[in-house]
Amino acid sequence: MFKRLFFLFVLVMSSYLIQAQIADPRLLTIYSQDYLDDISENHPNELRYLNWYLDNSFSILELGVDKCQHLPFLKYIDPETKQICGNVDIVDVQNFNIYMYSFERFYDKKSVYRIGSTGFAIAFDSEKKLAENYNKYQYGK
Repeated sequence: MFKRLFFLFVLVMSSYLIQAQIADPRLLTIYSQDYLDDISENHPNELRYLNWYLDNSFSILELGVDKCQHLPFLKYIDPETKQICGNVDIVDVQNFNIYMYSFERFYDKKSVYRIGSTGFAIAFDSEKKLAENYNKYQYGK
């Protein structure tokens, strides 16, 4: 009997740990550790979305300097003051934190911004496309 109860306990705890979400450290630029701990424990699906959003809600495009000329500049937000500081000259794709930039996201069309005079642009998926992509990720549909 003890072995069965122990096995059941291990099974329940392992499924709980698998579902637990760990906050991406980049989220600390906008959320407090207490908030992230709270949603990790009480709303793991919300934290899963926030983590997913960091890397899956935009794409970097190489358009060339000429094609980027008509695009608005991507703006950087100061993490302390939350104020828009100025134009972004370069983006570190590996450590990109979408919460550190000012941009407009439309319901049914992409928004595209140039990254300095690099010839690169960043495209932010529409809200509609974002929801579709997350549902595919979350539910495989």
